[in-house]
Amino acid sequence: VKKSPYKILLKRDGTAPNYVINGLITTSTAWIEGGKTRYDLLGNAMQTAGIDSGMTKTTSIASGYSGQWTETSANFNNITSTGQLAFRVGFNSALYSVYLRRDGTLPMTGDLNLDGHNINNIANINATGNITTTSDLQARNIKATGKVDADGDISSGRYLIAKSKDEDASIKIGGDGTGNHNFMFESQKRTSVVFFPSVNSALLTYKFRGNINILSPSGDSVGVKLNGTTGNITASGNIEAAQNVKGATLESTGRATVGEFVQLNGQAEVGKVCQSNGLQGRTAKGKILSCVNGVWTGSVQINNSQCKWFSPANAFSYFGEYSGQLHEKPIICPAGYIMTGSKMWGWAEDVDDEHVDIYCCPLS
Repeated sequence: VKKSPYKILLKRDGTAPNYVINGLITTSTAWIEGGKTRYDLLGNAMQTAGIDSGMTKTTSIASGYSGQWTETSANFNNITSTGQLAFRVGFNSALYSVYLRRDGTLPMTGDLNLDGHNINNIANINATGNITTTSDLQARNIKATGKVDADGDISSGRYLIAKSKDEDASIKIGGDGTGNHNFMFESQKRTSVVFFPSVNSALLTYKFRGNINILSPSGDSVGVKLNGTTGNITASGNIEAAQNVKGATLESTGRATVGEFVQLNGQAEVGKVCQSNGLQGRTAKGKILSCVNGVWTGSVQINNSQCKWFSPANAFSYFGEYSGQLHEKPIICPAGYIMTGSKMWGWAEDVDDEHVDIYCCPLS
């Protein structure tokens, strides 16, 4: 057999324009020794040659290794007798799969090593495993159905958006129980955190388990402004400020305590109408006024430590002997005093000595 000549026959198969080439190689003579066809030696040769090898057991059919393929003399006229060694080549051969087919009909059976070269003009990359690179991964959009884990920074030239169809969407920082976790804005221009819900009933909630410190880059405390707030700011604990707390109305359901003075800027006039009993105001000169029964009323106190008795100037005057004459001995408290008591004074024998003394106390 080794010395036998052989024939190579190629033919075109398939349909235009995607033609393929198939071929069959056969020995020109059969392997016959002592008048017998040596199928045993042909089989041994096929084991060495592999799956594309075969032999002829009839004058018209070549059978492949373990019966995996057959060819007929109608397709290849180099099948002429029994005992020929055959070998299939071309598109239908098993060895053809060692080549990377352009039409994608055969999958890879091993790794594809491009030795540092590029793959250009790819449509989609569909993978069931990982995509690993030691350099940058560049794409217009990156969509993940699971988590995106990064050991370094995540940089965005525009928005960082979190949304979910089935549950609440969250942007979480930390969670590993170690180190400090910061949410920072480092823009040199004005930076805003804006909440634009699609419905008016949406709720924006900030939950903090510890303290909230708002500092400038130098470490100084800075202000927080809530512009256009139409709802309530509710706290179950204390709201503490080292400076001013301003509002249109300051309402306390309990006791209000001040560590210094209370500055009343609302001015009113004594005797004028007021809207709500209990209101406190002041005059232009600073005297305290109270709304009592719908009227602004001044508030005074009696200085009991400086009270004293006052008598009429004519307390002991004699008015004459004629009866039926009216005589008056008037007495009033000095300015800034108020009468808190009085007493009748007189001798038992003399009528003209009788008069009334009054007890007057200064107002503070």
